[in-house]
Amino acid sequence: MKRGIIILLFLLINYAYAQRSLQGIIVDHADKKALENASVVLLDGDSIMRYFVRADQQGKFSIKNVDVGQYLLLVTYPKFEIFSQQIKLQNTDLKLDSIKISSQSNLLEEVVINQKIPIKIKGDTIEYNAGSFETEKNAKLEDLLRRLPGLTVSSSGEITAQGKTVSKVLIDGEEFFGYDPKIAIRNVRADAVDKVQVYERKSEEAELTGIDDGVRLQTVNVILKEEARVGVFGNADASLGTKQLFDTNLFTAKFNRSERIGVTGNWNNMGNSGDASRIRMNNQIVGNPMYKSAGVNYENNFFKRKLQLTSSYNINNNQQANESTSYKKLILNNNQSQETNSSSESSSNNTNHVFRSQARYKLDSVSNINIQLNAGKGSSESASNSSSITTGNENIKANGFEKNNSSTSDKENMDLRLDYRRRLNKKGRSLNLHLNTQFDNTEGTNLVNENTTYYRSTGDSVIRVDQTRKTENNTQRLGASFNISEPLTKNINLTIGYSFNTNQQKGLVNAYNNSEQGLSTLDTLYSKNQIDASNNNGIDLNLSFRYEKFNINFSNKTVYKYQELTDNYRDLNLARNFWQNNFNANFDYRISNSKSLRLDYQNSTNVPSFSQLQPLQPPTNELYVQLGNPDLKREGNNTIRLNFNKFSLLKASSLNVNATSSFTSNAIVNKSITDTLGKTITTFVNINDHVNWNARLNANYGRPIWNGVIQFGPSASISYDNNYEYVNGELNKNNTSNFSLGINANKQSSKNIDFNAQIDIGLNEEANSIQTQLNNTAFRSSANADLKYFLPYKFSLTQVIFYSYTGKTKVFPDPVQQFYMNLELTRKLLKSESLLLSVKVFDVFNSFNNINRSSGNSSFSQTQQEMLTRYLMVGLKWDFNKNLGKKNE
Repeated sequence: MKRGIIILLFLLINYAYAQRSLQGIIVDHADKKALENASVVLLDGDSIMRYFVRADQQGKFSIKNVDVGQYLLLVTYPKFEIFSQQIKLQNTDLKLDSIKISSQSNLLEEVVINQKIPIKIKGDTIEYNAGSFETEKNAKLEDLLRRLPGLTVSSSGEITAQGKTVSKVLIDGEEFFGYDPKIAIRNVRADAVDKVQVYERKSEEAELTGIDDGVRLQTVNVILKEEARVGVFGNADASLGTKQLFDTNLFTAKFNRSERIGVTGNWNNMGNSGDASRIRMNNQIVGNPMYKSAGVNYENNFFKRKLQLTSSYNINNNQQANESTSYKKLILNNNQSQETNSSSESSSNNTNHVFRSQARYKLDSVSNINIQLNAGKGSSESASNSSSITTGNENIKANGFEKNNSSTSDKENMDLRLDYRRRLNKKGRSLNLHLNTQFDNTEGTNLVNENTTYYRSTGDSVIRVDQTRKTENNTQRLGASFNISEPLTKNINLTIGYSFNTNQQKGLVNAYNNSEQGLSTLDTLYSKNQIDASNNNGIDLNLSFRYEKFNINFSNKTVYKYQELTDNYRDLNLARNFWQNNFNANFDYRISNSKSLRLDYQNSTNVPSFSQLQPLQPPTNELYVQLGNPDLKREGNNTIRLNFNKFSLLKASSLNVNATSSFTSNAIVNKSITDTLGKTITTFVNINDHVNWNARLNANYGRPIWNGVIQFGPSASISYDNNYEYVNGELNKNNTSNFSLGINANKQSSKNIDFNAQIDIGLNEEANSIQTQLNNTAFRSSANADLKYFLPYKFSLTQVIFYSYTGKTKVFPDPVQQFYMNLELTRKLLKSESLLLSVKVFDVFNSFNNINRSSGNSSFSQTQQEMLTRYLMVGLKWDFNKNLGKKNE
């Protein structure tokens, strides 16, 4: 590891050695006066900014340590024309004649955009020019995203943009293999991408109805180059390893303008969905898994582009067998505590079919229809057996629990949506009609065999449950809405609508006590025959105001709901009706072409569910009993969000600051009491006299350094939670503070060494009003890096390093440290370098610590699972590309 760091430092120093210098002077063409602070930029042949300086008081500038080669020189000055000139630096320093630029009082800032600037803001969208961020040959979209300021991609493929998790990845505005966005980022070629857009998308419901519900989904939209919309591309790989491991993957796609076909398949016994032997991933193999998956995606336009169709289908089978041990400590009142040690074995086998389709048809010049169909079918089998012992103070036994359960189930679901939109006679006036129906059916059989032993001073007692439970769950929903949008003025638009929903959920559990003669009579204690029906009527109102740089939006949804629940097994007959309101306000301000500000406010209420209200629930096991609380009241929620974006065109830097604060009044919380025998009785109550609230602040900055070779980005976040909760029946005030700092750096030039590194340090502080002995301050840190060394003869070596430190707590006095290093040696074959031979070693030192800890509400637990961390894989990967991304001569 030390050698890797020394090599990295040595190679970075090589970038700094002096070569040639460029000098000149910048003056006003009219009066020959020096233009102080004029910006001077050198772009390379790929329009990537390599050098940047400003002119001094005399208008002079000097750029030192410039590599020999051809560049585009750009000189800019506020309200002056843009000067550009091709220059070539050879083996001598270059001194330019006076650069004379003319004033243009009407020059717009947007003119700079014509020079292929890396980043710009378009409304509430941050747009990156992909060509300004260098990636190595045959790189994928995932590698490009790692280069973009403000974006991070984890080893497992999760994307974070401006501190928020990305939930959707679109290709040219459409989902590509919508059931798994990782397929797109791991297979679409980076050299096929023109632009990457990052924005917050409204929920699907809000987009269909036109009424803002306050939900925002962080979205990445990838715009392909025009020449990348025709061609065939893909990859296939296979790997074999020690411990009889194997991993095979296939992806191929054909693009022909509007028609796009993609096929993917995976088969491995390593437990990950697709490309399980990726060197960047943790690749700890839990248990004994087996994973198979196949999918297809199809997009096309028909009838002279009037009909646009997008469909995908996936079938997957996931099998797992695992063993684990766990330790749990529960801190009770009056210096009492309980410790539980348990072990378990489990197995599962799940098969799922998923179909998604969307058709958009343009009926005429003023109306269109959108139809979405999502459907699924699946089956599952599972079995588990476990045993645990719970002890109290002085190691006195409280209870023992053993179970040997198994289950089988079959499920099917369907969701059909229809949306009709029509522009009416008046400009800006439109009509929107939305219909939706869905159903979900699940049938299953559970075999339950559980023994609970209570250890009492008066004698032990054993409660046995040996049952066959037949389950049926059915959900049916029908909904409709319509709204009309009306422009009140040139800048003000009003949308008003009505919505109706009816929903019925049936839950049947027939629990039969097993006997030697077979099934006996029904045990109503563990059974239910429940019907939950509801009707919603809602009025929707949306008012928007747009004026130059401002955009203000108000939306309100008021719903009247009638709900009833019956259960003839338990003599339940509940009914209620109530009003519910959801208000949202959004304010967007485009400060300039490079700065934007967004402020959101949301107010909503949460009505307790019948499962929280009803006085008796069927027990899940003898040690846990849930009661209802018919006196529960609704809770109120208020959320404020602030988002600020800024970027520098010439420095290619970006800054994002976002903050969130939420307040919950009359909060609904869980109240549990655990007795000395370890039996827990829980219910729900309101926090009447206090407000639960939290606040979070996140900042990200990114810019190129080392003459644009390295993308560098520091980040910081801070959060504070003030929550009232119950600890074994007593009200507790819990305050939690988190602070973290991070730095990431990324280089991809396919020269000497490429790397992606992330370092984070943080501090966590927790304080309680009761059980103050648990108050704790803990330090945490993590570092992960993947370094790729380019060696002679088309060899390369990739080194992946991961380290994390989690501080001690009052229950666990020892911190948890995790470390592993993976190595991959590759050799490019064929003239096209499209065939790759690789040898991979995971967890070289067999040092990964598989302890997993969690805590909450005076409960502390630690688990360990059966896990394989060190193994070797030998693989061959073929990356093919025919025409895609290649311009016609």
